Amino acid sequence: MNGLQPSDFLGVNLIISRHICARSQIARERAVEKWVNGHLGSLGHERRVKEIAGRLFDLTRPLHRLSIADRRTLLLAALVHDVGRSVDDRTHPQQGARMLRAARDLPLHGKQRAELVQLTRLHRGKINFETVRLSRRMLVLLALLQAADGLDSRAIESPKLVMAFRGRRLHVTCYLENLTPKAVKVYGRRKKFTLLEDILECRVDVNLVEGRELRLVA
Repeated sequence: MNGLQPSDFLGVNLIISRHICARSQIARERAVEKWVNGHLGSLGHERRVKEIAGRLFDLTRPLHRLSIADRRTLLLAALVHDVGRSVDDRTHPQQGARMLRAARDLPLHGKQRAELVQLTRLHRGKINFETVRLSRRMLVLLALLQAADGLDSRAIESPKLVMAFRGRRLHVTCYLENLTPKAVKVYGRRKKFTLLEDILECRVDVNLVEGRELRLVA
């Protein structure tokens, strides 16, 4: 075999499998983005939440120890979490869950679809643990989604974020051009981080700073 060992072929197969999996995920995300955009007419908030969720996942990995596949599920959840707003703002979590169940043309396998339905339905509001039964893994994904959603807005200015994780404390600095009372109310909400703090036994500190201070630092 020209000096090649069986283990060499195994390594090549693993590389090919990862490549195929990555391409499949990209295709899946594009299909989901197209579907969401078709309903909402924009993807700005969804893409920002997706980026924030990925950063939070990576920063807190020493605590949650979830897999790359779980990260992919989280990113898809970030894209679809608000799709129900195309029907009704007030009940959008429930509307979005219903839409996901009905969207059989989306390239999602059964378990993934069911998980996205759950994450969409529960991403807003307090979880009633007497009626909702979720695994630790799903609770972590939901907590990360809620936190990411709480660090962006489709209605007001989105902050530039600087995040760091030390020990069991997540430090988030939100830089805004205009630190309005509305921005303080939206980005200073503690409830968006309660589940993350509880499930990972950590502390989330959010600091709001006007953008000109960032320019002075730069």
